[in-house]
Amino acid sequence: MSMLLQELHSELRRLYIAGSDLAADDFRLKKLEPKLTALGERAPVFKRIAEGIAGLIGPGESFERAVRLQDVSTLLNSVLATQGKTDVEGTGEDVKLSPAALSNRLPDLATNRSSRELGEVRQALSSSGSGRYEVVLSAYERGLFDDLRLLPMAVHALGDSYSEITDLAAEKIVPGYGKAVVPYLLNGLDIQGGREHERRLHVVKKVGASPDDRSSLDKLILAAEEGGAKIAPAAIACLGTDPECEQRLLDWSRDAKTPMRESAYFALSVLDSETARSRLREAMSGKDAKIAARAIRSSLSPDLTEVLVRDYEEKLQDRGTSAIRSLEELRPLLIALQEARYPALERLYADIGSRPSAYPALERFFPRESNKVFEAAANYLEKSDTFEALEQTERLMAKSPMVFVRNVFPLARRVLTPEQTYERYAGRDCVIHVPKDLIFMALLQSLFVADDAVQRRRPQSEVEAEWDPRWLDWTIDHDRLVLTAGLARSDNDRLLPYWRQAIRNNRAPMIDDGRYHVLQALQNGPFDENTKFELLMLLIEARDWNRPSALLYAETALMEEARRVPCARIGEALLRIEAVMEGIERTDRKRRLQETADALRARQMEAQAE
Repeated sequence: MSMLLQELHSELRRLYIAGSDLAADDFRLKKLEPKLTALGERAPVFKRIAEGIAGLIGPGESFERAVRLQDVSTLLNSVLATQGKTDVEGTGEDVKLSPAALSNRLPDLATNRSSRELGEVRQALSSSGSGRYEVVLSAYERGLFDDLRLLPMAVHALGDSYSEITDLAAEKIVPGYGKAVVPYLLNGLDIQGGREHERRLHVVKKVGASPDDRSSLDKLILAAEEGGAKIAPAAIACLGTDPECEQRLLDWSRDAKTPMRESAYFALSVLDSETARSRLREAMSGKDAKIAARAIRSSLSPDLTEVLVRDYEEKLQDRGTSAIRSLEELRPLLIALQEARYPALERLYADIGSRPSAYPALERFFPRESNKVFEAAANYLEKSDTFEALEQTERLMAKSPMVFVRNVFPLARRVLTPEQTYERYAGRDCVIHVPKDLIFMALLQSLFVADDAVQRRRPQSEVEAEWDPRWLDWTIDHDRLVLTAGLARSDNDRLLPYWRQAIRNNRAPMIDDGRYHVLQALQNGPFDENTKFELLMLLIEARDWNRPSALLYAETALMEEARRVPCARIGEALLRIEAVMEGIERTDRKRRLQETADALRARQMEAQAE
């Protein structure tokens, strides 16, 4: 088979040199086609190659033949790249991993993409330089990696020099092939290798080695026993799917090296035998408690979760002499159960909110420690997205007020209508009484999104669809300039007068940040050009340009917007900016305004020239 493929490779190389037009009725290719067709009965990949050869030697236009030559060559090169060593079923010996075996393992992969589609991503993954990540990400999002010819390139990307490409390959692209890619990843694995080979094992851990794939499991055992400092722990973490490794994993869980023990704990949680659960429970109560907790939290089985929840509840309820006295004794369970979703845990957290006195440990903790338990309960309940969960989470506010900001308000906005949310927390007959400062914090968190350390206002369409209009009046009543900018809408008669007054007298809280958010609201809000111009000028005139400010991004945004005023208003803008400059002592600030004025004059001259 290998000789046949090498012969075909040689013939295609000849046509690349001589020209694709000579492929028509080529007698050498005609001799190879039946052999490839016969192989196609065993593996679809050879059938596709044979079909490509038939199209290449058949009738067609010159351009079409060139494209067919490129397609067949690309597919053949990908098949040749897959040849390496692995175990053939039932032999127990290392032999070639044939293209037929790979195609059978990955039958869902196609080869119907054109060379043009694949060319750009192949170039990105075989070169260096900027802009490659965007090409690879786009190819992944368009499903190009479903093409068999890109499989070798995807695995090769695990060793790319650019970390964002390796992360994308390790977290999404290669795991997307599923368990079938495991033999391919382990083929040629260097057990003394570096980061690339460690990433191969992390992908194997992510997708899971098949319990029936004895060859792959044996290779993992070899890597675990004889691999380097990084490879051995990574291989151990992959062995939880092999019941025959139970004793090895138990031994590794007592190894002197921490990475070996941590990987063994993860594998034992995947194995999930009664003996494995017993060992993990032992580790959770010993010196390795936090290490074991971190290792198993993403792979908890229902049985193991049941055991840990029972231990958690007993520790919280214990009143005896051995009762826990601080959060540190409970923290491993909090870590291990952080990602769990389990009925018994939900019942426990709901009960903590309803009857905190039934859990004496919380009364023995310092307040900041017991708050961690209440917050863990709120984090769990919030994900339930039900009105019952909202009520249970609200009860936790009495013990940890910040729960309102982090959990209650976001959950309320998901399970209640905008009108119900306002009436529940801010209406005249509000159901839940919340300190106003907490409401301010919750609104700020919901209305703005952090973008490169700058708070960006949410789109106007979201504001109008998701927020009751009464919130805007409520924030005006409480003199919160930033929040009024986040909630701004054109149908409120009080908003513009409030903004003008707040900007002029500098008395609103967070005035500098507030002005920046007003500017954002003007940029994407529903205001006419005259309103935008007048408020923009007011923002420039009312600013204290002599006072130091850390919000340089706000000043930059203000100057950029000033340079875009309507052509008809440039003359007025220049007069008002120059009047502001006369009172500025700081040369750096005066220079920024001067640059803005110069840019406006240039625009004015261009407009006059036209």
